[in-house]
Amino acid sequence: MIRSIPNPPMGRDDVARFRRNLEKHLRDDFTDEERRQIEARKARAKANVSRIIANCGGKNPLLGY
Repeated sequence: MIRSIPNPPMGRDDVARFRRNLEKHLRDDFTDEERRQIEARKARAKANVSRIIANCGGKNPLLGY
């Protein structure tokens, strides 16, 4: 299980990278390659969810129903 760390140690470069990434998402300012990567990641996630639900008899074990 992945442990959550409420206040992970972050350096200045980590904070700057986070803020740049957040700004890109808020402005929806992505290059074509980044858009393709995002769509591919969404498609993989959707396929994984479908496979998990199919393997569990149509129930979603993560949500409890």
